[in-house]
Amino acid sequence: MAKVESKEKGIPPKAISETEKPKKSQKKTTDSEKPFLKTISGIGPTTRQRLEEAGYGSKESIALATKAQLTEISGIAEKTAALLIREARARFDLGLKKGSEYEASAKTRVKLTTGSQAFDSLLGGGFETGSITELAGENGCGKTQIAHQLAINCVKFLDQDVVWIDTEGTFRFNRIVQIAEAAGMDPDTVLSRITVGRAYNSEHQMALTEEALTMVPNVGLIIVDSLMAHFRSEFAGRGTLAERQQLIGKHLSFISKQAEILNCVGIVTNQVSAKPDAMFFGDPNKPVGGNVVGHTVTSRLMIRKGKAIKRTATLTKSPELPDGKIEFAITGEGVQDYSK
Repeated sequence: MAKVESKEKGIPPKAISETEKPKKSQKKTTDSEKPFLKTISGIGPTTRQRLEEAGYGSKESIALATKAQLTEISGIAEKTAALLIREARARFDLGLKKGSEYEASAKTRVKLTTGSQAFDSLLGGGFETGSITELAGENGCGKTQIAHQLAINCVKFLDQDVVWIDTEGTFRFNRIVQIAEAAGMDPDTVLSRITVGRAYNSEHQMALTEEALTMVPNVGLIIVDSLMAHFRSEFAGRGTLAERQQLIGKHLSFISKQAEILNCVGIVTNQVSAKPDAMFFGDPNKPVGGNVVGHTVTSRLMIRKGKAIKRTATLTKSPELPDGKIEFAITGEGVQDYSK
């Protein structure tokens, strides 16, 4: 025990026991300060780790998940999944808003220019953040060229980073250098702000997309070039159609949700197939992927190749803009207005 000498004479020293020493105040951690999964009784460390590794570590991700998605994770029972979703939704704003609130939210969205005034006009000012736009067309029509231009414009005008999921090996750093130099930008700076993931199959494609969007900060543009290449080759025949469409829907739904949460531009390029009944009228090509793709993307553009540098873009789907068609050019310096 420690002894304390009294300042007054004649008074014996007072013994102070360890228990009488002043205690440090310990601040208790409330449930609101703890990670969501640690506030749920019955969820052990192993289950928490599995959920976090699968991307379901927050109340937001679990509130927007389905029981089927959670039970796909090894060791997660249906009863546990239902409990997690119920608790998460009780603590998370699911998004019910007045129309006036949507108006305020819409004002935070910006447009990413293409480099062509005609193209921007077709899109009401450019590619809008918070949504997905599909670029569909035949091989060589310019879909990837547009993607390269948008990646540079994202860095230049939005001062944000780019996530590029490359499924066909079409990303070209030398094309970025060429367009960036024409735009008066430092190519090394632009390249340092583009994160590229080369996907070798459909599962790899989905995993790369999810990983990149959690790893890269300040994302202003998500590009998947192209969306359907792996799904078409891996899921051949009618017997696999249902599984293929389910996976595509899941993949696009994730991109759509992230585009809205991050308020960034989502771009997916897509292949086309021939329509035998349109040989003599209309566009002979249609985007692949069926209604799942058509319903999930916000806007759809059909790109067609003309002579030399000439291209046409046709807007066939938009929630607020009329269908339309314009001409533009793809030159060595990137996307530009077309002049005859």
